[in-house]
Amino acid sequence: MVEIRLENLRKTFGEVVATDEVNMVLPEGELSTLLGPSGCGKTTLLRLIAGFYVPNSGRIYFDNKDITDLPAHKRNTGMCFQNYALWPHMTVHDNVAYGMKLKRVDGMKYTKSAIQTRVSNALDLVRLGDLGHRHIHQLSGGQQQRVALARALVIEPDVLLLDEPLSNLDAKLRIEMREEIIRIQTEMSITTVYVTHDQHEALSISDRVAVMDKGYVQQFAPPKEIYSDPQTVFVADFIGQCTFIDGTIKAIGDGIQVSIPNNQEIFGHTTIEGYPFEVGERVKAAVRPEDLNLQRERSNDNEIVGQVTRTIYVGNALEVYFLVGDIAAEALLDPDSDIKEGDPIHLYAPKDEVMILPVGGVDALRKVPGHPMFQSAPPSIVEENA
Repeated sequence: MVEIRLENLRKTFGEVVATDEVNMVLPEGELSTLLGPSGCGKTTLLRLIAGFYVPNSGRIYFDNKDITDLPAHKRNTGMCFQNYALWPHMTVHDNVAYGMKLKRVDGMKYTKSAIQTRVSNALDLVRLGDLGHRHIHQLSGGQQQRVALARALVIEPDVLLLDEPLSNLDAKLRIEMREEIIRIQTEMSITTVYVTHDQHEALSISDRVAVMDKGYVQQFAPPKEIYSDPQTVFVADFIGQCTFIDGTIKAIGDGIQVSIPNNQEIFGHTTIEGYPFEVGERVKAAVRPEDLNLQRERSNDNEIVGQVTRTIYVGNALEVYFLVGDIAAEALLDPDSDIKEGDPIHLYAPKDEVMILPVGGVDALRKVPGHPMFQSAPPSIVEENA
């Protein structure tokens, strides 16, 4: 097992910046996910760790070893590609054995018996022990994914790298393979870096999640913290659903008092320790739709008044869309709620469920002492297809 440490990584392609100012420590033995929309730089960052790209600046460490300039084949990483990259003319066994035949230990090749043993163990691990004789076209998509995973694991890598490995599978197979990856990663306790754009997948599979946008890591934390304490508007919006109400800070004390449209006020808390909020500052009050209630649960709950614009019955809940002034908002209420379009609505939100977030994204994080982005260079344009 190794710990991966990334220090101020930057990668450009010509004048386009694909990823920048990345400072993270990926703990040994954990599964860390790089999550973000298309073009956010997550695959570029994975390829930097793999050694397929060389950073323009910054360093990459495996434990305390600087591997920044080490070629990919000397880093002892196993890579599982999005399109599997399996040899169609080879059997399952030969596909898995391919890396073993090329690998050298102190200049020495592996013996045939050693290769056979390792390949058999890898196929058993991914539950394909009896399919080694088949060719790739004889396998289902899920089985092909398992072959690609076995090929990455058979060389006993220090780090396992997975680039959107489930994106080509249907919904049922995605769930099945997700559980398999969790099982294998847990059994082997191997440091794993996983790339995906699927929020649900990231939250369910990861020990830690790095949420990326426009080349920058906006937050790196355990899934529960990412969901309950997002540090930027982008993270709150990208992970799950969130209602945002624009406002201006009126007072700062035990909590933060914010003036919102229609002469209303809302109280909430900050999710960014050390952020220097100021009275008069424009902010967004963020609340998850499931945290809005039709009844006041505590005497100091926030009251939000709006007008319903639409309702959608989704079986286990009623999605209620409403306006607070000119701002669109959403609540997730009991499916039997008697609410219809055009109704005025009074909703209540506990103070500890209302998050007061600064506007500005990465620029806001630069104001927080001790944050990886603190006093860094201004944002750059990101590559669209990273």
